[in-house]
Amino acid sequence: MNAAPRLRPRTADLLWLAGLTFATLLIYGSSLSYPFFWVDPIDIGLARSRSIATLLTNSQGYLYYRPFAFILWKTLYALSGRFDPYAFHLVQVLTHSLNAWLFYLLARRIFQDATHPAGPRSDAEGVGGASHLLAGIAALCFAGYPASYQTVTWVVSPHVQTMPFLLGSAIAYYDGRMSADTRKIWLSPLLLAIALPFQENAVSFGFVIAALEIYLVLNTPAGLWQQPYGVRASARFSRWPIAHIGVCLAFAALWFLIPKDPDSAVARFEPAAGWYLLQGLIWPVAGAVGAWRAWLDGPAWQPLILVAPPTLLFLFAAYRYARRLALLVFGLAWFVVMMLPIWATRGIDYVGISPRIFYIGAPGAILIWAGLLSINLKSPISNRFWRAGTWLLASLIILQSAAFLGVRKGLQDGSMPAVWDVVRSGEQAGDDAHLLYVNVPDQITPVVREYPVGFFRAILMPVSVDLGQYVELQTGLRPATQSVSAPALAKLESFPHPVDLRGEAVDQPELSAAIRAADAVFFTDYDPSGRVRVVEAGSVKDCRVSRCAATHAYQATFDNRARLVDAEIASEGDHVQIALTWDCRGSFDPQETIFVHLFGADGQLASQADGDPLRNLFPLSECQSGEQIRDVRFITPLPGTYSIQAGIYNRASGERLTGVEANGQVLPDGAITIGQVTWPTEY
Repeated sequence: MNAAPRLRPRTADLLWLAGLTFATLLIYGSSLSYPFFWVDPIDIGLARSRSIATLLTNSQGYLYYRPFAFILWKTLYALSGRFDPYAFHLVQVLTHSLNAWLFYLLARRIFQDATHPAGPRSDAEGVGGASHLLAGIAALCFAGYPASYQTVTWVVSPHVQTMPFLLGSAIAYYDGRMSADTRKIWLSPLLLAIALPFQENAVSFGFVIAALEIYLVLNTPAGLWQQPYGVRASARFSRWPIAHIGVCLAFAALWFLIPKDPDSAVARFEPAAGWYLLQGLIWPVAGAVGAWRAWLDGPAWQPLILVAPPTLLFLFAAYRYARRLALLVFGLAWFVVMMLPIWATRGIDYVGISPRIFYIGAPGAILIWAGLLSINLKSPISNRFWRAGTWLLASLIILQSAAFLGVRKGLQDGSMPAVWDVVRSGEQAGDDAHLLYVNVPDQITPVVREYPVGFFRAILMPVSVDLGQYVELQTGLRPATQSVSAPALAKLESFPHPVDLRGEAVDQPELSAAIRAADAVFFTDYDPSGRVRVVEAGSVKDCRVSRCAATHAYQATFDNRARLVDAEIASEGDHVQIALTWDCRGSFDPQETIFVHLFGADGQLASQADGDPLRNLFPLSECQSGEQIRDVRFITPLPGTYSIQAGIYNRASGERLTGVEANGQVLPDGAITIGQVTWPTEY
C-alpha cells in the first residue's frame, strides 16, 4: 500500500525531466549546428597547445585560472580527434538541460518547505503535488532564463559546467542536513571544490550554503526534520557552511598564486554596472521597460530607478505578509553574493556585453519570483485573486522569456552561416592564400531594446580574432586574411537589426589596393529576412606580374577595351552562380558597368544581376590595362530554363558598348549569350 504513493512523485519527477529536456532542446537545439565563434579560437587554442599539467599549474597567456574547462575541451578533442563544434555545443545544451533538472530537484525541496504540512511527508505529495508543480515552473523559468542565451550558445563559457556542481552541492547539503547524513554533507563541499576550477565566479558560493543553512533552520517545519528510521536531524545552526567558505577561500588563494596575465579588475562598484546586474534580479520588470530608455531624458538606467524600488517593495510586502521572508532572503542572498564580486571588480564595459555572468546567480532570482506562487493569503476570496494574478504573472514571464530568446535564436540562426562561410572559403583557399573579407559582421544587436542597460547582442567574429583562426581551429589550415568594411555597400538599411562591421572603413582607393593584394575577395550579404552569408565576389590580378587565365582564347571584346575571357555557370545551393573573367585593355568611364540578364523560353527578361564587378566593390573605372577581373554574381530565378547574356553598358545613358565575338561577328544589341541554365538543377 505504501509503494504507489512513493512511485507517484517519482513519476512526476520523470515527467518534468522529459518536459525540461524538451524545452531546452526547443530553445537551444539549433545551436548544435553553430560553428565556433567569438573568441573560441583563442581560448580553445590554449587548450590545444598546453598539457594537462600546464593547465593545472600555469595560466599565463590567459586572464583567468579555469583548468577544468580547458581539460574538458582537451577531452572532447581526444574523443573525436579534432575540435568538433557539434560536440562542444552538444555538451553545452545537455549540461544546461541537466542544470534545469537539478534546479527542479532543489526547488522541489525548497518549495516542499512552503507547501508541506508541519509533519511527516503526506501521501498527497504526488504527481499533482504543489512542490512538484512550483518546482517545475521554476525550472522552466531557469531553462528559459533570458540572459542564458549567451552562456549556452557560446562553448567557451564555463558557467554551464560550473552549475551542476553548485546545484549538486546545495542539494547534497539540504539532504544531509535534513537527514543528519554526514556523508551527504561532506559531498557538498567536495562538489563545490570541483565547480571552482571551471569558473572562478563560483568562489562566493560558500555564502549561498550559509544562506541555505539559515533558511533551513528558520523556515523548515519541525515535522520535516523527523526522518525515517527514527533519525532526527538537528534544527540548530550548523558549522558546516564554514567548511564551504574555507574551500572557496582556499581556491581564491590558489587563483591568485597561479601565474597568469595581469588583470585590470580592481574594486570599482560602478553605478552603471550595478544597475545592469540589478536587471538580472528583476528581469521580468526590467525586460518590460527597456523601451522607456528612448523616451526618458536621463541615464540609461533611469527606467530602473522608476520601477526597481516599487518592484522590490512589492516582493518584500508579499513575502512579509505571508511570513515567508526566509525564502525571499535566501533567493536574494544567492543572487547578491554571486553577483557582488562581479560588481566589485568589473566595469560596465565588461558586464554590459556579458549576460552570461547572470547564469550562476539566476537560481536565486527565479526562486523569488516562482515563490510568489506558493504564497497563501488569509482570505479565501483574496487568495483566489492572488493565485490567479500570480499564475498570470508566471505565464507572462515565460512568454516574455520565450519572445526574448526567440529573437536571439532567429538572429543567431540567421548569422551563424556567415561564420561557416568563412571557414569553408578559407579551407578551400588553403594555407598559402591571402583572402580579403568585406563587411563581415563583428556583432549584431536586436533592433528592440528589451533591457535599459547594456547590450544583449550576438557577438560573432570580433576584430580581436583573425578570421584565419576560425578556419584553423576547425580545419587545421591558416590562410592569411584581411577584413575591411565598406558600409555604403552593405545595404544594412534593409537588414532588420543594427550591425557592427569588422575591419576599418576604407575609401575606394584603399579598397582597390586591398582587392589587388588578395588572392580572392569575399563579400557579406545581409538579407532583409535576417540571413547573413559571406559569398565569393571574385578577384583582380595583374597579368603582367602573375599568372592569369588564358587570354588568347576569348569569347568577345567590347569596344576593344575589355575582353570576356571565360564564363562559368553553376548551381550553388539556393542560387545560380555566374563567374565572368574579364581582361582590361583600356580605361572606363565611372558610369560604365556590367550587365547579366536571364531570358526565359518566351524571350522575356526574367532576372538580372547588373552592377560593378566584385559586388560593386571594384568599378570598371578602377581596372587598369593588363589586369584581369574574376567577377562572381549570384541569381535566384524562378523554376525554368534560361539563357544568360552579358555585356557592358553606360548606366547614365543606357547605351551598350559594341560587342564583337572572337570570330569578328558583331553581337546583336551588344550582348553575348554565355550559356544556359535550368533551375532548379535537374538530377
